[in-house]
Amino acid sequence: MAKHKIRLRPKKSSRLSAKSGMPTESFVYVGKDRPGEVNIKLIDYDGVTLEERPVALIKECEAYKEKNSVTWISVTGVHQSEKIQEICNLFHIHPLIQEDILNTQQRTKIEEFEDYLFVTFKNIFYTELNEVETEQVSVILGKNFLISFQESDSTLFEDIYHRIKTAKGTIRTKKSDYLLYKILDTAVDQYFVMIDKVEERLEDLEDETMHNPNSQTSFKIQLLKKHLQMMGKHILPMREALNKLEAGSNELIEFKNLNYFRDVYDHTYQAYDAIENQKSLLNDLMNLHYTTMSNKLNQVMKLLTIISTIFMPLSFITGVFGMNFKYFPGMDHPEAIYYFWGICISIFLVMLSYFRWKRWF
Repeated sequence: MAKHKIRLRPKKSSRLSAKSGMPTESFVYVGKDRPGEVNIKLIDYDGVTLEERPVALIKECEAYKEKNSVTWISVTGVHQSEKIQEICNLFHIHPLIQEDILNTQQRTKIEEFEDYLFVTFKNIFYTELNEVETEQVSVILGKNFLISFQESDSTLFEDIYHRIKTAKGTIRTKKSDYLLYKILDTAVDQYFVMIDKVEERLEDLEDETMHNPNSQTSFKIQLLKKHLQMMGKHILPMREALNKLEAGSNELIEFKNLNYFRDVYDHTYQAYDAIENQKSLLNDLMNLHYTTMSNKLNQVMKLLTIISTIFMPLSFITGVFGMNFKYFPGMDHPEAIYYFWGICISIFLVMLSYFRWKRWF
């Protein structure tokens, strides 16, 4: 069976220093190398009608800027800065926001402008290889439109797409701010999915630590702690950002929808508390692992000590009778070897019985 190396810190293909020395408003993509083209999909809907189609030319979106229906422009891939600039310029998005969209190392935040709201956060998920992956998601909320930017074609929006297509729930009767709520709620729900998967791994690690600890156990515990630290690092600023929205100071968020954002805000508290509890359990598990390994070593040392103690008198007797003297009383006796083995076996059994009586093993 092939062995997989446990990596505590994943390799980074992009660095925060990638734009070091560049002037302000430098539209440079900072992130992982992504193959293929940037895909743009447009979904326009209200309570009665639904239009969904791919966007070949970005200027096609201009006709939807002043519509009373809700227009969702979903952009998959931000690695082609020219296309990101073009669509942002069409909706008069500030150049600094365009920079933030292209830089996938942004911290979760919300920025308010006169005509729109900018939100960026991290989507965290496990890959097929059980490695933690993050992607940046940026959202621009306008009066009747919403533009979302994803690094890759992840499954984050699948349930929202399905609800819009099937008119499930109230999403088709709501404005664009409710769509923003659904996106944020889905992102926070994904954190709970991650927390549940970590919980499953934690239970497996607990069984391993209790019954079959090995040299890899401590690395597995440390790796799981790294995953929790990564999740906590992104959930905490998400909570701070949602705190700004639930305050109700932005005109783009309808008053009747504030309770939805407060609900997501409460969920971030629950998620963060769950992560802190799991981190505490992992610390306890690491201490238990060290204690178990120490006890295991003590048992081995005890066994070796008992064996050494038993053989000490036997070695002494062997050494005495093995001395190279010309005359040694009893050595010429025809049954000397049997007496020797009788003495050795008797000493062995007496010492073994004594150790058992003392409950030393």
